[in-house]
Amino acid sequence: MTKDHPSPTFTLISPEAEAFAAQAPNRDLSQPLDDLRAMLRKESEQGCMSVVEKTGITLSEQTIAGVPCMVITPPEPRMGRKLVYLFGGGFTLGSPFEDLPISASLAAKTGAVVIAPHYPLAPEHPHPAALDACTAVISSVLAETPGACLCGESAGGNLALAALHQLRETHGPQPKALALLSPFVDVINPGDSGRADRDPFLNQSEIEFFRSCYMPQNADPTHPDISPIYGSFDADFPPVFLTSGTRDHLLSGCVRLDHLLREAGADCTLRIWEGMWHVFEFYPEIPEADASLTEIAGFLNRHFAGA
Repeated sequence: MTKDHPSPTFTLISPEAEAFAAQAPNRDLSQPLDDLRAMLRKESEQGCMSVVEKTGITLSEQTIAGVPCMVITPPEPRMGRKLVYLFGGGFTLGSPFEDLPISASLAAKTGAVVIAPHYPLAPEHPHPAALDACTAVISSVLAETPGACLCGESAGGNLALAALHQLRETHGPQPKALALLSPFVDVINPGDSGRADRDPFLNQSEIEFFRSCYMPQNADPTHPDISPIYGSFDADFPPVFLTSGTRDHLLSGCVRLDHLLREAGADCTLRIWEGMWHVFEFYPEIPEADASLTEIAGFLNRHFAGA
């Protein structure tokens, strides 16, 4: 960090982040999805393997509740700590591997074994396939480890919140805490941040594409299984930590969710980072990413300690 932008406060966007945002690539969603997925995977490989080496985590695969999952084990795992992590990508892109910059860092910072489901992607597997898979994994992990926590980014944040609604409705086990990074809580995305459309890494046309892939024809976009912001919240809702940025395309949804949780008497913390974009924590090249992940890990650590 430079003298103009001291690292402890981040009162302004760091020069590293400003330069990184200026070089944001454009995604061509008109190409075949298999080609796009393969390209994104290839582009992420070097960075993800660097994160594995840096954090010292080990990777393995395990089937949980019939769903294949990546298991991310930190070098010094803490007994009884598990974190279910749901990757993002608009329900159509991504995998647990490509989200290692976030999940591996959280594993190392918390000592938790991270369970990341390979949930099925749309449009080959539209709603509710991904939600059913994630809910099954979360329920299984919580049954085995009642003190487990839950985390999701973007579409993974949608699935985490929707799954929690389902568990609460059926009086199933609930996580000790929930961390959501730029969650896609409303597939309609009606807020000001979507209209402003100033996020260098996510735009409204992509939102519309992801929604069309994920939602079955004639589905209700306001159903809590699809847009979990329309679910029920009360004072018994698990503690929530939300992160977003002033340029995040989904910032408005995060603000609305924070308001609903607080109004219901739930424990919610919303952290909005100056100048940051959609799931900026995904980019270890910028100092804000590690700073935010450290805050998220601190939140999770406090709730793991009370398990």
